[in-house]
Formats: sequence, C-alpha cells, structure tokens
Amino acid sequence: MGNSSSRPALEVNRKVLASGVVLLCIGGVLWLTGAALSAAAVAQVAKKWIDHLDESPTEMAHRRAQQLKVAASAGSKAWREQSH
Repeated sequence: MGNSSSRPALEVNRKVLASGVVLLCIGGVLWLTGAALSAAAVAQVAKKWIDHLDESPTEMAHRRAQQLKVAASAGSKAWREQSH
C-alpha cells in the first residue's frame, strides 16, 4: 500500500456543514407544514363539495353499479340473440 501521508487529508468546514444541515432541517419542517396545510385545505374543499351533492358518493356508486349490471345483461342478451 502507498504512504497515506502523500495525500492531504480532506478538511470539511464544519460551520458551513452545520449551517447546511440546520437549513435542511428548517426547510424540511417548512415543507411538511406546507404540505399539511395544503392537504387540509383540499380536504375541506372536498368535504364542502360532497355536502353540496344531491346524492352521496355511496348512493351514486350503487346507482352506477346497478346501471353497469343492467347494461352488461342487455349486452349479453343481445350478443346471445345475434349468434342464434
């Protein structure tokens, strides 16, 4: 192996590194706070929108599922009648 004294040791400016870590932590906390506030605002708007609907999303899903069953049945019946 070579002589380790031939290369200078890397020296990190600890003040700059510590400042960078502190700023990263502060930025992360600010980002998380902003994300939480944005999510709360979107949830609030979604709740108001759902409250203004004529029927609940559950009722709407049940109605659409029933429509899908009727349409699938009609399509299947038409296909069977056409093939005879």
